Amino acid sequence: MRLQKFMAHSGVASRRKCEELIAQGRVKVNDEIVTEMGKTVTAKDRVYLDFKRLKIIKDHSYYILNKPMGVVSTVSDEKKRTTVIDLIESNERLYPVGRLDIDTTGLLILTDDGELTNKLMHPSNVVEKTYIATVEGTPNKTELDMLRVGIKVGKEKFSPAKVKVLKRFESDSILEIKIHEGKNHEVKIMCEKIGHPVKKLKRIKIGNLELGDLRIGNYRRLEEDEVKYLKELTKC
Repeated sequence: MRLQKFMAHSGVASRRKCEELIAQGRVKVNDEIVTEMGKTVTAKDRVYLDFKRLKIIKDHSYYILNKPMGVVSTVSDEKKRTTVIDLIESNERLYPVGRLDIDTTGLLILTDDGELTNKLMHPSNVVEKTYIATVEGTPNKTELDMLRVGIKVGKEKFSPAKVKVLKRFESDSILEIKIHEGKNHEVKIMCEKIGHPVKKLKRIKIGNLELGDLRIGNYRRLEEDEVKYLKELTKC
């Protein structure tokens, strides 16, 4: 199989991240440093990352975390802030599937399955994500329709979102927003554009995978049928 795929199946990271590691000259096959993406490896080859030998993980682990505010969605942090990895008691080499902003809470998947991670994050896979957003004021029909048809911010075009008002209060309101692109700060940027900045944001679903009653800061392993669903969703 291709070197980057072998690395992903070894639990290093997503295939895209593995390609970056190869390009940086950090990967060696047998006694040779490899920097090209087309390298094919077999079961007889010895693959090393930073002098540590890699082996394919046959049984992967999958977790769902209710990410708290103030926690960063990375494996490590140069500012020594708490990461999502710190919240899970495991010796497995986990990494988050995508990211949630430091001030965004809710559903985050963590796994050592690089292939599934790559599939879930690839733009060709339209995986719907559902958020609950508390915003300033209450958007009117015209403003909601702007989100539903897709808005343009500068040169960037955002795909249509499914949106509805769940509750109205005197100074703010709660919206349910469903998107599938996963661009950085997408929900915040869209709401800012229509004049209703986000005050609080929580992700509650990825596809049909729900956060449910999992308490903030807690995590659990995904059930077998949930893992199967994600793999079918991405044809992994």
